[in-house]
Amino acid sequence: MTGSPLPQPIRIRQQALTKLLLYAEQCPMEIGGLGYVVQDREGLLIPDLFILPQKVSASDTELDPEALCEFLGRLVQEQVDVSSVRLWWHSHGDMDLIWSETDCLTIGALPGDFWVAILVNRRGEIRCRLDAFAPERQTWEVPLVEVPEGSGGDPEVLRAAIDREIVEKVRTCTMVQDVLVME
Repeated sequence: MTGSPLPQPIRIRQQALTKLLLYAEQCPMEIGGLGYVVQDREGLLIPDLFILPQKVSASDTELDPEALCEFLGRLVQEQVDVSSVRLWWHSHGDMDLIWSETDCLTIGALPGDFWVAILVNRRGEIRCRLDAFAPERQTWEVPLVEVPEGSGGDPEVLRAAIDREIVEKVRTCTMVQDVLVME
């Protein structure tokens, strides 16, 4: 990383940041998802993020691979640039924000030349990083900066929608005497 210019802060639209914080706050376990990253003249911007069906626990989240394939197929059908999906995010529930070995391995296995990764917890703390894979692997911790928007809509309507989406897409796993139980 020596000699490489430090990247600019990553910007995130207000509505996307609100969704991120609500996903983390409203899910008592870890939760994760993906999002879009676009480049404009000011740098990298996260316009939106989302969750897919997944299994979660107090210390892990696993996106449903079939749902991910369906989602990417839908983007192709809708002629959306699949390469704009460059955000991987997840919560650490009530824990502190430290990039775990699993986090680092997951980021390293993502396809493409760069990814933005965000950690969040239920206290509303956030960490953001940028990983570039070409021409050589580099990682930077970068600030995440909110981009204010006009009307953000009704916060209670958004909270209710996030709650419904979590109920619909998130399945919790718990260990009971070394036996995995799906709820």
